Amino acid sequence: MWSDLRVEIEQARQRLQLPEQDFAPLPFTTEWARLEEQIYRAFCCLDHPTARPCWLWEHLRPGAVGLVCADDPLTLLTSLIDPNETVWLMLNETVNFEDNFWFYQGTPRAIRSILAECCYLDEVYLISKKYTWLLCVNHHDALYGIGSPVQERLLTRGAKSLS
Repeated sequence: MWSDLRVEIEQARQRLQLPEQDFAPLPFTTEWARLEEQIYRAFCCLDHPTARPCWLWEHLRPGAVGLVCADDPLTLLTSLIDPNETVWLMLNETVNFEDNFWFYQGTPRAIRSILAECCYLDEVYLISKKYTWLLCVNHHDALYGIGSPVQERLLTRGAKSLS
């Protein structure tokens, strides 16, 4: 069964007539667990061998930077990456008192268009498919980044180091 967020995203994708090369859900397979684990290992300090936090931004490795966004954090989020790069989009949603991550891939422009249509957003993560950087907008409209070149781009906009 699809969650409200996944339905909302699919309806937005259809309404916007985005081709799959611009935005698509990743197939729901065991690959999701592998992808999620790789993201944790690449960007987070893990305190437990198997327990994983649902808010990655609270556990980012040293070197991460953060910035409170006064206006439109999603536009800032997508403007920090190469517009031609295809990236992973990871969204957090609570369903039946359990946190789930939904995975998509797309271009920054298409992702911004989709997210602008959604009202159920909690945590939004954009991740390099090479695991070189991660960006996050959390439910407080704070923007976090780790990895080059996003850290540098955030620092030029006034971000502060989290370590």
